[in-house]
Amino acid sequence: MDMELNMGDYNAAELEDTLDFDYSVGEIFIDSMEMFRRELMEPFKDKNRHIFYRGERVSGLNRPLLPTMYRNKQALIKNGEYSAEVNADFLLEYYKSYGSFFDLYNATFGTAGKYQLYDLCAFSQHYLNNSPLIDFTKSLYVALSFGLKEKVSFEDDGVIYAVEINDFSNNYTTSKVVAECWLNDFKVHVYNFDKDDKSPQAQALKKQIKRTSPTVKLIDIATNDLMKFQQGVFLLLTDFNLVNRLYLTKNVRSSFKITKYILSKDICAELVRMIAAEAPWYRFSRLLEIKDGLNAAIEHNETNL
Repeated sequence: MDMELNMGDYNAAELEDTLDFDYSVGEIFIDSMEMFRRELMEPFKDKNRHIFYRGERVSGLNRPLLPTMYRNKQALIKNGEYSAEVNADFLLEYYKSYGSFFDLYNATFGTAGKYQLYDLCAFSQHYLNNSPLIDFTKSLYVALSFGLKEKVSFEDDGVIYAVEINDFSNNYTTSKVVAECWLNDFKVHVYNFDKDDKSPQAQALKKQIKRTSPTVKLIDIATNDLMKFQQGVFLLLTDFNLVNRLYLTKNVRSSFKITKYILSKDICAELVRMIAAEAPWYRFSRLLEIKDGLNAAIEHNETNL
């Protein structure tokens, strides 16, 4: 059920606590290898569960998990306005504004359109780092490598997100047709204003904002060999309101569960060594080199026969 929300009634801290911003439905601090194997590795190996992973390479544990497109509100919202509706039509016009990039895409990969958005968004995510999609993977090892790289010492803790889909049949697809339909129906309202803005326009807008339940979709369609090798999937969030850099997720928990695992810096080096021993083809230095990764997998299998 949608609920009206008067943002003027809250300060920033109260608002975050009341509405439970961010994907951080649950946050667990992992401080030992034993705990890591219990909390992450055992569920990963359970074939009856549908869990997807993302390792964060950026520092700052409070950084929200957001599609890159929404981090630059100025590119989405016109000057003098407080909001924008990001949908299929908006995405096309947005990418057209990149000029030569859009022309090159059309000339190389075929004409993008309202019902031909998936390849465009996937390409833009990987080569512009700018799309409504978020990169996830079916492999915990891949997520760890992207998050930890191959460093030998760590000054900061690491972050792994795990997404578990409850309504798997309706929120996961390997069908291009279904993915195109999801993107065609895609809709996000983006708001950007100062909470202290007392103008009539801002006050009226704050009263209109509703707490909505985002829908989470997992698209498992690799667009290139590298994505296949990394077992990559895309997470698409739709039907929600993004207020400044925060989104209202209180009601979303019935459809999916997201856990934010904080990996203690004291075990990160050991996790890097674990990857090298258990899945050397997914060491960070091999994630972008398929040939090296495959050779490492063959060598590992022959050694363990």
